[in-house]
Amino acid sequence: MEPAFVTVLVEEHDALPEGCCMRFKRVGEPRAVWRVMYEREGATPGVAPWRVESADEGGTAGVAWAVPVEDSSAGVSTLVYGGTWGLRLRPELEAGDTGGGVVAEAYLLLAASAVLGP
Repeated sequence: MEPAFVTVLVEEHDALPEGCCMRFKRVGEPRAVWRVMYEREGATPGVAPWRVESADEGGTAGVAWAVPVEDSSAGVSTLVYGGTWGLRLRPELEAGDTGGGVVAEAYLLLAASAVLGP
């Protein structure tokens, strides 16, 4: 059986000016994902639940995908990936929270426990 790979190809655009092209060896099957635990760089320290979606050209939103992949530093990690414009993350707000805005990422490599159910 030949190994299966996932190629993350994110076009350059305003939110991700450098774009991205990465290839990962998958060790499981992709599944749809809507929520992840995420810590925003430069924000108040702490991991919190965020909504995640795929972004395509023009900002069209869709389903993000998660798949277990080989990771040289962690053994196996979960790759979360999206469309041609990557991913968009939105914080799940608590009552009275003003939120931190939308975050653009090309992809995420997370522990399996950081990928939450719907």
